Amino acid sequence: MSARRVKVGIDVGGTFTHAVAVDAATLELVGKSVVPTTHHAREGVARGVVDALQKLLLEARIAPSEVVLVAHSTTQATNALLEGDVAPVGIVGLAAGAAAVRAKRETRLGDVELARGVHLRTFSRFLDTAHGLKDDDARRALDELAAEGARAVVASQAFGVEDRVHEERVVELARERGLPATAASELSQIWGLRIRTRTAVINASMLPKMLETANLTESALKESGVTAPLMVLRSDGGIMDIEAMRKRPILTMLSGPAAGVAAALLYERLSDGVFVEVGGTSSDICLIRRGRPRLTQGSVGRHRLFVRTLDVRTVGVGGGSMLRVRRGKLCEIGPRSAHIAGLGYDAFEERPEGLEARVYAPLERDPAEYVALARPGAERASVALTTTGAANVLGLAHGYSKGDATSATSCWSALARTIGGSAQAAAERALDLAADKVAPVVKALLAEAKLGRERLPVVGGGGGAEAVVPWTAKRLGLEHRIAKNAEVISAIGAALGIVQDSVERSVLEPSESDLEAVRREAEASVVRMGAEAGSIEVHVEVDRRARVVRATARGTPDLRTRELGGKLPGEDDLRAVAARILKVEAAAVTKLSGSDWLSVWTAERRVRLLGIFPVMRTPLCVLDREGVVRLALDDAEATTCPPHEVEALVRRRASELATFGDGGMLPPDVFLVKSAQLADLTGLATPDQMAAMARMEVRGAAAPLVVIVSRRG
Repeated sequence: MSARRVKVGIDVGGTFTHAVAVDAATLELVGKSVVPTTHHAREGVARGVVDALQKLLLEARIAPSEVVLVAHSTTQATNALLEGDVAPVGIVGLAAGAAAVRAKRETRLGDVELARGVHLRTFSRFLDTAHGLKDDDARRALDELAAEGARAVVASQAFGVEDRVHEERVVELARERGLPATAASELSQIWGLRIRTRTAVINASMLPKMLETANLTESALKESGVTAPLMVLRSDGGIMDIEAMRKRPILTMLSGPAAGVAAALLYERLSDGVFVEVGGTSSDICLIRRGRPRLTQGSVGRHRLFVRTLDVRTVGVGGGSMLRVRRGKLCEIGPRSAHIAGLGYDAFEERPEGLEARVYAPLERDPAEYVALARPGAERASVALTTTGAANVLGLAHGYSKGDATSATSCWSALARTIGGSAQAAAERALDLAADKVAPVVKALLAEAKLGRERLPVVGGGGGAEAVVPWTAKRLGLEHRIAKNAEVISAIGAALGIVQDSVERSVLEPSESDLEAVRREAEASVVRMGAEAGSIEVHVEVDRRARVVRATARGTPDLRTRELGGKLPGEDDLRAVAARILKVEAAAVTKLSGSDWLSVWTAERRVRLLGIFPVMRTPLCVLDREGVVRLALDDAEATTCPPHEVEALVRRRASELATFGDGGMLPPDVFLVKSAQLADLTGLATPDQMAAMARMEVRGAAAPLVVIVSRRG
């Protein structure tokens, strides 16, 4: 019998650190643990990561040798920026000749605002490299910056994206002096010296603290007997190895929400929908479309950065959010939560009798309008009225949030005696107030993606999901479901995370060689981080407006197709999944083709254009062997053809189905289905670029491919 292979995911939250163990072959949860997040330990949050891991191994009886991967999210980068716990940075600006005057100005940033009232100090020196870079000059500049207080260094050169030799030499000299350092062009190859410098400065400011944490975590992991790779969640939803994190900690901003989104994709198998992760205090909301979350450009304070992050919108309502009363009426919910206020939850109160409602300020800066329950004669309140309690009163809590409905109702009856009405009416009003915060964000995400008419499901994760998601979905008229093991969904996402990296490069008119170069660089990066070559998919896109070519490579540390066994869906099960996605009866679904890993399904469906005119559509979806929806299109065609015919077919259909708008030609969406990979050509700007990328994708292929073209663009 082969040894069990376990992936461990650890989610570092604001209050608790959760760890889970997932069987790599079956994706079954085989263990979980929780410890308080160790913000104040000498080792910082690294102590909690290790404590949660060791507790997990002990309680789930997992041998260290069975662990094949450990991945964790981290709040450290975000918290450091919000709280100003960063190192002062020295900037060495570099330029030659006529560019020197402007470069000197653009690399002198002064104090950088991180959050309201929180600033990062920077110091600057400038070296003119018209006659090359002299080591003595660079050393002198570094010594002066260190004397002023710099604890990390950035080297930023005008046109450094084209030649970063001088940047790299300054970094080398800085490290010789014991100063952590970053080359600006190492983080981004996009033109824009000031933003590139700012991005590098934010990254460098986190290096001392993040290096210390990475080293502590890695050494403690080895002491526990685990020799598996240590990975960290990125803010774009992928994972990177600890060595990459040591160089680019800025990529871990927002890695907490990213872990939940990763689980929605890989564990909950959400291909199209809105994922809402509900914690105790806040909820993170993200739109997932065609198996990909929306991405946006990262920012710190009011400053844009050359960093891609998930487009996650956060609102101040969660499972522990407290009620507010103004002039005798329920007026708002949150942002203060029960655990921050030091109060118990209504749904879990063991002695609810005799409690009375009080309106007060939980913390000094809070308005005196929060309502909580106290015993007669007691100086302090002891129980909070929360969204979780409201969900229990109304019978909406069935999983992790389920408490004692009788206790919850008794607590809410105490409120009703104060403001009038019934416990049920007050609970409904509370959940209406919660939905008032979440529903507009969901609507905005759908509208921005031009999906206002589509009925996408809302999927809830996090320990407070049942307190917020069902009522909000009802308000919106959308279907909903609560994710499996919702309370540890982020830790599961960390365990299942996909190795990912992106390469961006400024190119005026990208040639085929430019496209191939960024593709190869992104692919090589994830291979270095441990992704199996056969699992890698690369998405190349051309942003004509910004004149940027971007390649995003994704892969897994092992080929899932080699591991699978046992609990796989059969042909009828896959057909049922396809029928649900295509919105037809199972008998109406046709399987067009399929490999051992990917299959293509379609159907015909009559719809009404503008709600009036009947037209026929051919929706299509691609499923993998586990029943995960890899692609879903409303109206598309699929053609099976040998590899040598793919390029010509892509060029011809992309040209024939292209439309034209204010931005010029708009090619249709094009995808290639290979044996175990789905190649996405949608980000490319012209049929020629699509054909060129198709030629790269089929290189070395022997089996026929399926070319999918969305007829609606």
